[in-house]
Amino acid sequence: MGPDIYIPVLVLAIAVPVVSYWAKRRFKDTATSDSDDVVVPPGDRLTSNALRELETPPWRVVYEVAPERLGGVGHVLVGPAGVFALRTTMEPFPGRPDVEPDARAIGQAAVFRGGVDDALRRCNLASKALVDVHWGVNESADIAVELLPGRIAVDGRALGDWANGARDDTLSVAQVDLAWQSIVTAIGRPDPLS
Repeated sequence: MGPDIYIPVLVLAIAVPVVSYWAKRRFKDTATSDSDDVVVPPGDRLTSNALRELETPPWRVVYEVAPERLGGVGHVLVGPAGVFALRTTMEPFPGRPDVEPDARAIGQAAVFRGGVDDALRRCNLASKALVDVHWGVNESADIAVELLPGRIAVDGRALGDWANGARDDTLSVAQVDLAWQSIVTAIGRPDPLS
């Protein structure tokens, strides 16, 4: 065995562990950053459980939407009363507003539900309101308060009561199904009606 063999053996002894360490680290980083698993915040899970108690039909629900899909909307509720973009919060239930809403606040609510409206454009519909589902303390007797045009606050513990009381037959059964199908397919889920 000559001196020519020592150099390749020494290079292999150093290169193999370094490459192995680099590859493990690279695969581990890729697995965590490209994961399709959606981590659902606890508040969204509470809202999801409350929505599961609604009667189907007439209500259709798109559950636990990934934050990047519809601009932060956690759930979409579709029924005879219209299409509602739901956002969950753990904040206390707000009281009735005592000031007139400004145009900027109304515009922010419309922008927030814009992803839902974009998905509904294909069936020529629009969302009715942004619903903030509050799971914090409710010191009032109200279960729902219209904060401003196009934005409603609902006590999460009474979400089913609010939805069942909101039946004003704005949408037909066919429109409810079409709107639900449009939103589900817009966020990349399989067509529920095929």
